[in-house]
Amino acid sequence: MRFLKSDRQWADSIDPRASVRGGQFLAIYASHYAVILYLGVVLATGWLAVHLMQSPWQLLGSLAIVVVIYPVIEFCLHRFVLHSRALYRKPWTAGLWRRIHYGHHMNPSDLSVLFGAPYTTIPAVLVPTLPIGYLAFGWPGAAAAVCGGFIALMIYEFFHCAAHLPVRFASPTMQYMRRHHLLHHFHSENGNFGIVTNVFDRLIGTEYEAAGQVGQSPTVKNLGYCGDEVRKFPWVAELDHAPNKSQPAS
Repeated sequence: MRFLKSDRQWADSIDPRASVRGGQFLAIYASHYAVILYLGVVLATGWLAVHLMQSPWQLLGSLAIVVVIYPVIEFCLHRFVLHSRALYRKPWTAGLWRRIHYGHHMNPSDLSVLFGAPYTTIPAVLVPTLPIGYLAFGWPGAAAAVCGGFIALMIYEFFHCAAHLPVRFASPTMQYMRRHHLLHHFHSENGNFGIVTNVFDRLIGTEYEAAGQVGQSPTVKNLGYCGDEVRKFPWVAELDHAPNKSQPAS
């Protein structure tokens, strides 16, 4: 498996200032080890679902369930978990929060933390999809739902990666969602939580299309982890100031 690059090696192989077109971007995206891993899971669970199914409706029904629930799960995890202050306030989850969201907001240009860590993304897919698929259609449904969940994860990572690299897409939708996400990073983290779709931001009123619609957030980079919060809950800051670590929490 030596051909697989680590997060840092993958990031160092990319010039973030060089404009890329759709085909070049696809090659960059597909070269990340997490995408290769997820594709392997998709192929394995897809084969298993086809092997176990007694009716194509078991497969199609499970995939339809994933299409409905996964965008909701994605939005809720981003809005109510990753942007919650609960994770950094516990010493046993501070490091997790630092890796999966804080580091990415502190430096959105750091491509080494662009993709979610598989030890967090894989459970996030399995926990909802496997039991729901099983309850609906038994083991064929469970395999199909997991397969669909990892396809959805790959689509999410595709859109997220596209938002952080200077990609020239002909699609107005891709360009809109790219700007939608960059406003979340560079103007206010209190809105634009959707990555693949803006539907739920519109439904609950957290979408803004231009910087002038909402005020500049003073915590857009540190997510509120500053001042008294650092003094009360120092664990993320301690990790940041450990040897060979960067990104001060201020």
